[in-house]
Amino acid sequence: MNKFECDESYKADMKEYMEKIVEKYGISSQSAEREIMCMADMGNKVAAKLYADMVFYKKILRRNPYKEAFALYLRSADIKISDNGSFISSVKSYPLSFWNIAYYLINYRKASFLEKCESIEIIDAMSYTERLKAAIELSSACITYVDAPGAVNLIGRILLEAGNDEDKYTALKPVLQRCITEREFDRISLRTGDISCREDCLREADNFFTVAAAAGYVYACNNLAAREAGNIIRLDAAGGDKEEIGEAVERYKEYLRLSADKYEPYAANRLGLFYMTGDIEANGQKVTYRDHIDQALAKEYFKKATQYPDANSAWAFFNLIKYFHKDYDTNIELMNEHMDYIKMLNGKVYDLAMEL
Repeated sequence: MNKFECDESYKADMKEYMEKIVEKYGISSQSAEREIMCMADMGNKVAAKLYADMVFYKKILRRNPYKEAFALYLRSADIKISDNGSFISSVKSYPLSFWNIAYYLINYRKASFLEKCESIEIIDAMSYTERLKAAIELSSACITYVDAPGAVNLIGRILLEAGNDEDKYTALKPVLQRCITEREFDRISLRTGDISCREDCLREADNFFTVAAAAGYVYACNNLAAREAGNIIRLDAAGGDKEEIGEAVERYKEYLRLSADKYEPYAANRLGLFYMTGDIEANGQKVTYRDHIDQALAKEYFKKATQYPDANSAWAFFNLIKYFHKDYDTNIELMNEHMDYIKMLNGKVYDLAMEL
């Protein structure tokens, strides 16, 4: 039995949000955002999650945005965490926030926006293994109630970690067998198998990534592309069958394309580099397939990587300047504009761009 449950009372909160905010003010107007804050203060669990999102993504400025957003996600999920790391929950939850809390537990001080965030004492008090266990329960509970590709992908990440590390697998096996093994997740149309060894974890990780990717979740597509890159490196080093390698390369391209075509900067830039150089990299190794080089496609995907910018977009601007320098030779204004973007998005890349 999962400790995190939901009586679906959040549906009334969703109805209130739609009727009193979306239908009157839209989704992202300033009026809508202020109303979300007020509705969250009145106890609406859906509004609390949306308020947390605005703080997390810094649409609302806070001194400690990630810590404050985490507190709001806990409020949305109706969860309290004691000083010893015990979770106290009720059924009056918005289950989508289960995933947000699990995301924090996995990424805190390790990856993404949370890699260098301010201290969150509640999470600091938990070991990483404790965080993984709670994240499994939270994510599996989430997809029991809602179709949430982010939670599906997160389970895949945890299974991948367990599949690649004997100690983690041993520590997580009981909770994996309780929450994941041989379950029918109706919301995402996935039936899981037994998890009795690390190889089972790797198999199920692929299944969860595939389901999340099919739902259009870009980070699952990136995870599958990374898996294919590793397979390609291994096959190439072992002198593998050319047809098998060729099929893996096509899958690598397709997973990146699915993500890139949704304007995910990392995937778009990585696909642009592949079309520019033919290089595929994984685990510090590289192979090159020059017959895939297509400079027009490379330029298209570098540009696509700049349309919804984050730190990875700086690399795309860098690559446009590096590989298509003729576009800038007679257009100093464009050069200055793109250099300004690089400086704003990623200082380390800016230092490299200055040397071009």
